[in-house]
Amino acid sequence: MLRSDYKDKERKKYSKFYGEIRLKILVVIAILVVSLVSSQLVFANNLAVDGQKLSEIDDQIKNLDAQNTTLKIEIAKISSLTQLSQKAEVLGFVKPQRVNNQ
Repeated sequence: MLRSDYKDKERKKYSKFYGEIRLKILVVIAILVVSLVSSQLVFANNLAVDGQKLSEIDDQIKNLDAQNTTLKIEIAKISSLTQLSQKAEVLGFVKPQRVNNQ
């Protein structure tokens, strides 16, 4: 009986030792899984926020391009020859009839 008691003690010690190791491995894996899921959620949230910001910036770019086009058209109208000649007449400028080359 002494021999079987020794084997039983060794088996219990052996199973207890590996049981603790299994438990520690399971805890580490669980922590790893939770941290990976959490980091994935954080990155997904950041990606969504960045996409929204990018969309807002694109809208601003389109708006500024439209304003820029409108301003270019206004500049072209104001600086056209007909507008300039009308302003010159209002200010008292006259077209020369003949240019003397001397």
